[in-house]
Amino acid sequence: MDFIPPTLPQFPHHSTETVVVKLSALSDDLRLQVPDAQDTPANWEVYPILGPDPEQPEWQGVWEPTGVWNEALDDMLSLTGVELSVPRSALENYLNGSVELRYKFADESSLELSSEPLRLTIEA
Repeated sequence: MDFIPPTLPQFPHHSTETVVVKLSALSDDLRLQVPDAQDTPANWEVYPILGPDPEQPEWQGVWEPTGVWNEALDDMLSLTGVELSVPRSALENYLNGSVELRYKFADESSLELSSEPLRLTIEA
């Protein structure tokens, strides 16, 4: 399964491959959005990662659900607009350099799939 790179709502017109992130332009965390146009199971979780190797990330963020339980349907419903964040302090480690940003899915069977990377160039 291939998952497209994350999008950055704070930088709405960035390329799908690289983006320059100016830390001075961030008031708080860097937000990333998991694209909705994917067939993601509602019972998975997703979290952001930094680093060149998705199997051994240099940093990983908070896990968020990809769905919610619907009592009326007695089933899980997929969420849209799932947003994750990377603390500014994690990005400061890459100041004047670059790092790959991905989101990574996890399910109950320990299957972990990650998105294609978005290369961040971190500037002051």
